[in-house]
Amino acid sequence: MMDWWTTRSRREQMLLGALGGLLLLFVFWFGLAAPLRGASKDAQAHLARALADEAVVDAAAAEIARLGEAAAPRGRGAPVERLVAQTAEAAGLEIIRIEAGEGGTVQAVVMGPSTAVLPWIAQLQAEHAIAARHLTLLKGEVGQLDVDATFAGVAP
Repeated sequence: MMDWWTTRSRREQMLLGALGGLLLLFVFWFGLAAPLRGASKDAQAHLARALADEAVVDAAAAEIARLGEAAAPRGRGAPVERLVAQTAEAAGLEIIRIEAGEGGTVQAVVMGPSTAVLPWIAQLQAEHAIAARHLTLLKGEVGQLDVDATFAGVAP
């Protein structure tokens, strides 16, 4: 290779050197600088999208926390047994038996109009965070239901 280079004239050596330099510049630009520049732009765009997503999630979390505080059960401090009895009476249900069970549960046997039973159970869940853990509905007289349910407070 050295012999080949020395046989070139000074002018050819300068042209070949300039061509080699341009070739190195081309390889540097398109092989290293341009891909790094594109990767940097992609990373910046990805970061901007991630920050926007984080802002949306933070706003949603704040809204959920606000709604959770606003919809906090009203009777949280009252015993489950008393809340079940009060809401059953308010719903127009006849209380047969309500007694405390194991682990903070309440066993309730009530009867009343079929149109009042399910709204009563839904009200216990929505307003007082008391869920039916076990529920048995039996058809009574016309339009009446006999309800045997086990209720427990739901953890906030």
